[in-house]
This record gives sequence, C-alpha cells and structure tokens, in this order.
Amino acid sequence: MTWVEPSSPGALARSRLFLGAILVVATLLLGVAAVLFQAPEMIGHEKVLTDFDAFHIAGTMAIHGHAADAYQAAKMIEAQYAIAGTRSFMPWTYPPPYTLAMMPLAHLPVGAAFLLFVSASFLFYLHVLRRIAGEYLPGVLIAILPTLVLILRTGQNGFLTASLIGCFLLAFQQKRTGAGIPLGLMVIKPHLAAGIALLALLGRRWSVMAIAAAVVIAAVALSTAVFGIRIWPAFVGGVEEASGFLAKRYYPLFRMSSIYACVGSLGGSPKLAMMAHGIVALGGVGFLLHAWRRGYAPRRLAAVACAVSLLISPYNYDYDLTILGLAIAFVLKDLVELARPYEMLALCALSWFVTGYGLGAHTARLKEEAVRDLAAASGWSLTAPALLLLIIAGHLILRRGDGGAGVQQRQ
Repeated sequence: MTWVEPSSPGALARSRLFLGAILVVATLLLGVAAVLFQAPEMIGHEKVLTDFDAFHIAGTMAIHGHAADAYQAAKMIEAQYAIAGTRSFMPWTYPPPYTLAMMPLAHLPVGAAFLLFVSASFLFYLHVLRRIAGEYLPGVLIAILPTLVLILRTGQNGFLTASLIGCFLLAFQQKRTGAGIPLGLMVIKPHLAAGIALLALLGRRWSVMAIAAAVVIAAVALSTAVFGIRIWPAFVGGVEEASGFLAKRYYPLFRMSSIYACVGSLGGSPKLAMMAHGIVALGGVGFLLHAWRRGYAPRRLAAVACAVSLLISPYNYDYDLTILGLAIAFVLKDLVELARPYEMLALCALSWFVTGYGLGAHTARLKEEAVRDLAAASGWSLTAPALLLLIIAGHLILRRGDGGAGVQQRQ
C-alpha cells in the first residue's frame, strides 16, 4: 500500500487554499495600513512617516513647484514636518520621471493614494507572477511572504519594479520588440535593470534596446518640460548627497540587501565594502555571461538575470526582493521536481530569512532616532550572504536536471 503525503512540497506550492488565505490577509493588511497612513489616531497610533509618505510628499512638493527642493535632504525633512507634522530620515533620490509619476497620486489624500498605488501594483505583480509560475503561484507567494507583508504595510514600489522586469522577461522570451517598453520604464529605478539590460545586449535585440531608449528619452523630456532643466542638477546633487549619507552609514544598513551593506555593517570601511561588493557584482555578471554561452533554458536564464539584478547595485533594499520572487517563479516547478522534501523546506526557510531579516530582526526594536544616531542604531546586514547561499543552493539543485547541466539550447 502506497501512502501519498498530502502536504508534499508540490501540493503546498499549488494550494489554492494558501493562495486564498494570502489574498485575504493582504486585503486586511492593506486596509489597516491605509488607516495608519491617513488617520492613525483612529486605531490608537501616532503618525509615523513610512515609505509611501515620502512618495506622497515629493509629489506634493512637485505640484507646488518645488520638485527640485525634494532632492535636498534638509528641505525634504522640513517639508515632511510641514505636510505631515513629523520628520524622518527619508532623502529623495528617485529620478525626475518617478517624481512626475507621483504627482497625480499627491492630489489624493495620502491614505487613498497609498491604497490605489499599492493595490494596483500588487495586482500587477500577481498577474505577472501568475503568467510565469502558473499553478505554482501560491508557492512563490509563500516563499517571499515577508517581503509581501513589508510592501503592503510601507507602500514601497517593489511590486511595480518587479512587474516591469517580469513583463520584459516574458516579452523577451517571446522575442517581442515590445520588451523595450518595460525595460525603458525601468528609468524609475535603473540600477535594478542592469541584469535584464545585459540580456538584451547579449541577444543583440537592437530593436528592443531602441524602443527602451525611446521610452527613456520620452520620460526624460516630459519630466524636463514639467520641472525645467534645473531638476537634473538637483537630482545629481541629491544622489551625491545620498552617497555621502550611505558612506557615513546614516541609512539603516540592516534593511539593505547588498554585499556593500553587509561589509559596512560589520565594520568594514566604505572602500573595503565597495571592493567586496564589486567582486560579487562582477561575479554575478560573469555567471550570467556563462549561462548565456552555455545555452541555459530560457526560464533558468531569466532566473539568473533576476538574481544578478539583485547583486549589482550597492543600494538595494529588502523591498526590492520582489525580484527574487520572479526568479523563484521561473524555476519553482523544476525545484519541486528535483529537490528532496527537506531541501525544499530548507530553501523556503532560507528565503524567509532573506526576505524577512531586515524587518523582523531589527525594525520592531528600533525607535525613531535623530539622523546622527542612525548609524549606531543599525545592526548587522546579513541578507546578502543569505541571498548568495540561496542562489547557490537553488542552482546546485537545478543542475540535477537536464543531464546535470541545467541547459537547453536556445532556438
């Protein structure tokens, strides 16, 4: 008599019950978060500025003709107090096209704007993941559950950026020139697009690159027309100022997912941290080149590109790990077929650590600090080494398939 374990990894990864439960909890969390943004006193809380507040405040400043001021940390902090009645260390370093995109939302009350932005981007992300993972969508959401909770609470843009990357990869696999549109729209967060842009270059998809360039030029031209040419020196100045803040460790390094943040949080100098980060980033790019030359199957190549995109920039946060969700979506079916049950459990636990470390390990015990105390308040940043371990472990398991090489000649 054969007994089939009802809770096998494959069954859990396809469980509609889990999917329904996640969506119900996400809806409830969105509602509570909207109240916390708009009227926290209704549930006995004080107003604490969170990520989406910065989006809304920057958009509000732009509406009133002060978009350039948003790129000066001191003026941004004062605007926070004038608009929200409280202050927080949230420098504005997004490119002007993203500032422009926030202006329509800033016409709405912050709670309504949050609800619209996060609900729409979350549905977009679910749609893209569904197209990639198919019936394994519940398993993908389970694997990155901490990141989902984080974004649903803070209103960050991880759902949006990952959705654009996912749209590019799907269109790229189908050899559609329209892949250039989401690639170009990544102008809102270009440092996350390095891996997928390299794919377009390797594939000599010149039409895709041309469309992407046209989208970028249009976005730059439109934001320049609205804000004026002076927005660009202000943006460059804001990025330089933020780089100084990062070197002085004013940013909460424990929330960051880069090797730079890891080495810096452990006491390494900015120079040493950047050297270590550069080595890992180059290694990731080298592996993507290797995967391309070996003819990795399209879905595994897409997963590699997503993983590499998370390794290149020193300024990556835990909310950017929605891109890890894309990588998992591309290979989860193969992992379930090739991995042993205990290995799947270990991979899931490691993924939870990667996506939940910054928020779970430190945020609950941290109180509001003055800018000068942020460096002291930051704990160790351990996400990056755990992410590398997860990538390596997943790759080794996938190598068991396809004759141990995990490759398939591209058409």
